Amino acid sequence: MHREIEEAISELNDNLDEFIKNNEEKVKKMETNMTTNETNKTMPLSENLDGDAYKKSDFGDYIRKGTNDFLKKTLSDKDDCCGAYFIPQEISLQIHDKLKLLSPMRAISRVITISTNSVELLVDSKMPDAGWAARGEEKRDETDSPEIQKIKIPVHEIYAKPRVSQKLLDDSEINVEEWLTTKIAEKIAALENEAFINGDGSEKPLGFLKVESEDKEKREAGKLQHFYTGAAGKFVDKNTAIDLLIDVVCSLKPIYVKNAKWIMSRSTLAEIRKLRNRDGTCAWQPSLSKATPSTLLGYPVIIDDDMPALSDEAGSTSMAFGDFYSGYQIVDRQGLKILRDPYTSKPFVEFYATKRTGGRVVDFDAIKLLKFEEKTE
Repeated sequence: MHREIEEAISELNDNLDEFIKNNEEKVKKMETNMTTNETNKTMPLSENLDGDAYKKSDFGDYIRKGTNDFLKKTLSDKDDCCGAYFIPQEISLQIHDKLKLLSPMRAISRVITISTNSVELLVDSKMPDAGWAARGEEKRDETDSPEIQKIKIPVHEIYAKPRVSQKLLDDSEINVEEWLTTKIAEKIAALENEAFINGDGSEKPLGFLKVESEDKEKREAGKLQHFYTGAAGKFVDKNTAIDLLIDVVCSLKPIYVKNAKWIMSRSTLAEIRKLRNRDGTCAWQPSLSKATPSTLLGYPVIIDDDMPALSDEAGSTSMAFGDFYSGYQIVDRQGLKILRDPYTSKPFVEFYATKRTGGRVVDFDAIKLLKFEEKTE
């Protein structure tokens, strides 16, 4: 019995040797793959990273020590900062996510990313007209033709210069990438959000409050519509204030109503919360959860302190209502850059971060303004 088993094993080994000989290349490839897999199982996390993770690790080394292992951009634009590096895409996306949380305007507006210094958009400034005709009637009056307006939105440079001590950078327990992401986002968000509202368009975005406006439904192309409260810094009559707000809401075309929002400062909100409906209930309704905002007449209320505060001495455009996703366009230039400067502010290390962004109104029917002032002829 044992002899038969030994003969069977011998025959099996002979067959295996013959198989290996005939398939030598395949066997070597299998052994290589097995070795690679075993190596990956024991490889430290820092050694087993994909391309983006390697870039992030190199970026961290650059922030802490100034090493430049990741690629340096070839700069040709004279306005660019020499020696600046592209922030890795993973970090860049984190910054943009934080900007959206910190900037109310960025959260409610349309945002696109471009690779040039400007973008040109075609918008309808006048819709085509139409008419009815009786059967057999040959005469057809000419109708108004549609008109298209070209809007150019350039991007402008915005920068942040957070700084930190080298001692803190040397602390291995500190998440340098997270710290830098937060600081850059905080500084840039505050500056750009103010420009999206009040920017004059000179080396910065053109804010929607700087666009010309009229108190007429039919107005010139390129102008917004505004309403008056009748008194500086307040409603002239709180009993009719709700009626005025209803007029603002109803002035918005149906295609914009679904995504419409109020935007105002906290001082304006304080005035709004005092308004009562005819049945005595508050016109403003508080949020019941973090996922749902407070509402006014059923529409979400966005609090943004870059909107002008109410003042009894002078009028101000302290409220706006509309579909900002359709009405306001934000444009980001692809790529954020950073320069490490350990010399200017010793013993601190400064980080000079730059990005390019622009913005302006692209649909003048989508946004309505409320001026807290007397109506002037």
